Amino acid sequence: MLFEINALDRKSFFVYTFCMKVLALFFFITTSFLYGREPLALYLTWTQDPTSTMTVQWHTIEEGSTVYYQRVAEEEWKRCDGGHVYYPGSKRVIHTAELCGLEADTDYRFRLGTAEEIYLFRTMPQKNTRPIRFVAAGDERIFKKMNAQIAKTDPDFIVVGGDIAYTNNHWTLFKGKGWEERRWGTFFSEWKKSMVGVDGRLIPLVAVLGNHDIKKGGEGIPLFFQLFAMPEKLKAYRTLNFGTYLSLIILDTGHFTPIRGEQTTWLEGMLKRAGRDRGYTLVAYHIAAYPSVYQYDGAAPSMIRREWVPLFEEYGVDTAFEHHNHAYKRTYRIKEGKVDASGVQYLGDGAWGVSPRAVNKGLWYMAKSAKLNCFWLVTLDNNTCTFESRDIRGRVIETIISQKTFFKQSEF
Repeated sequence: MLFEINALDRKSFFVYTFCMKVLALFFFITTSFLYGREPLALYLTWTQDPTSTMTVQWHTIEEGSTVYYQRVAEEEWKRCDGGHVYYPGSKRVIHTAELCGLEADTDYRFRLGTAEEIYLFRTMPQKNTRPIRFVAAGDERIFKKMNAQIAKTDPDFIVVGGDIAYTNNHWTLFKGKGWEERRWGTFFSEWKKSMVGVDGRLIPLVAVLGNHDIKKGGEGIPLFFQLFAMPEKLKAYRTLNFGTYLSLIILDTGHFTPIRGEQTTWLEGMLKRAGRDRGYTLVAYHIAAYPSVYQYDGAAPSMIRREWVPLFEEYGVDTAFEHHNHAYKRTYRIKEGKVDASGVQYLGDGAWGVSPRAVNKGLWYMAKSAKLNCFWLVTLDNNTCTFESRDIRGRVIETIISQKTFFKQSEF
């Protein structure tokens, strides 16, 4: 039996088709307008001196990588022209512009191209004349609740300890085409909304490379190095010197650059220059030398302890931030393979937004560990560095106080 459309049905069909076309056109125009005005992603980082520079990165579906910026107290806008790359297989454009010659500890406004939206950022101070606050945490995945707690602490910046969007080397059902881009898009969209200071400024991030952030054996430039600006091409390990009070060293635990070899040689030279008298020297990397969940004698932990830990101890590193294990951990201070109050403490353990894991019991180096989500809030104030751990509800787990001349701790 043939299906026939009578006159009324035919009229309804054409009205329906016309309405759908109008709606589609409206959606296209509206979306194009929004994309042209509001970036798909916007985040800040540093490749050079945090007291005098700021690197702005944003995503659109259009070319044009110009940033206009000014001090909050000024009226004149300055211009900075950056560059862009295309997200592989997508119309998404990743823009990068580095603003230089900025004044230390100063609030700035900026806008992107012809867009009218105004954003804020603040440069870091040259001296520790005010408390410096930053957060260290890693292994995000599901991050909204923890993002809210982190933003409440109003940090100057955040060290993101790897395994950021879980886009590689991770089994997931129904990935499909464009899955990786959507995962990163979700991360950056949420970051733009939530990582804002109490005064409305955008909070910069310092990205650490993790095992789920990069494809093994991939061709071309890995996406991680296109999404996050680095001081040197294809090198995730680097250092940021914050005035006279902090040297922050970021390392790659073998995900793109081997632990042993040029990275270890670079690390020793960098630690020598940092010196024992240059404020605090802190390091951050992904796989833990002193794990709370994984095996102590694993290949990467063993190599880190053999190659890097002796350098940490020799050149006065105060604290190392470790991740990857999906749990809470604080080690005793350790030196030459023993508990020693003059040694290095290792804090972690990579439980920003992932489901926490049960920890190993009876580890000789572990002062405290637990199956819970956590982040570390670090405050530098004159000669004192306070490490405060918090859970997903914002409750304080522990408070550790470190000074250049002595060490003490208190628990809450």
